[in-house]
Amino acid sequence: MTLSSTQQRLLWWSIGLSALAYLGFALWSGWRDVLQAFQQIGLWPMLAALALSLLNYLLRAERWHLYLERDHHPISRMTNLRIYFAGFSLTTTPGKAGELIRSLFLKPYGVQYHHSAAMFFSERLADLVAIVALTAIGFTHLPGGVAYFAVLVALLIGGLFVLRTPLPEQLLRRFAHWRHDSPGLIWLSDVAASSRPFWRGRLLWQAQGLTLIAWLGEGVGAYLILHSLQPDISLSFALFVYGFAMLVGALSFLPGGLGGTEATMTGLLVLQGMPLPQAIAATVIIRLATLWFAVLLGVISVMALPTHSASEVKA
Repeated sequence: MTLSSTQQRLLWWSIGLSALAYLGFALWSGWRDVLQAFQQIGLWPMLAALALSLLNYLLRAERWHLYLERDHHPISRMTNLRIYFAGFSLTTTPGKAGELIRSLFLKPYGVQYHHSAAMFFSERLADLVAIVALTAIGFTHLPGGVAYFAVLVALLIGGLFVLRTPLPEQLLRRFAHWRHDSPGLIWLSDVAASSRPFWRGRLLWQAQGLTLIAWLGEGVGAYLILHSLQPDISLSFALFVYGFAMLVGALSFLPGGLGGTEATMTGLLVLQGMPLPQAIAATVIIRLATLWFAVLLGVISVMALPTHSASEVKA
């Protein structure tokens, strides 16, 4: 479960460069405004937002544990928690793809790479469904928002029905054969086959229920911060701002959504009437309480992982 020295250097460089870029953004936006916003928010809303973010991470880790159980990998919850949190160390990567580092840590427990990749793909899609649902709460704040929401929901539901069938696997295998049995495409077809059970029966509703509660909690944390700065902001609008900014960040495929998420969140807050310096400060603080709190926990978890071995696997 240990990383090589080269892998560790790449990990720290990735985190360090992302953190420096974000520090530069915070300083450019005006550190005095950020500091003043911290003082205006106060201690308790910040602690509540951090607690709700932690709840988000714990519920998503439990979802990951359900996936492992479904694949008959009886890893203890504590070990699962360490491994899952370790993935957050690379959450500042395009599409959060760096979180696939969990595959490396799960390999000694007998989890094949295409199985852990299937779990990663399934949780990303579950997150997308939940965040779209959050965004829908405030879609009435946009002209024609209901129509956009209907289209998104229809696409998501259609996609879920397709994932429950062998069709994605069959198409990938045919394409792989057409490409002279491309190893990469064959591996992707194995991932599609492994992810199919996660979108059926009781597991689907358990996983999606945990996901909805997890992202709702983090959205409420963002609301507490925004409400402390501008009391007339409603919960529905705060959830919309947070959810829509997360969607834009994810679709941008920028590392951790950096830039896209911040610009969207700041712009929506300004449209709501919040002064630009305060909107930027609010965005920085929300991202510190959500994104960078996760990265910090991930770094701590990665540092702890080498002291644990596969002997922790339950019989």
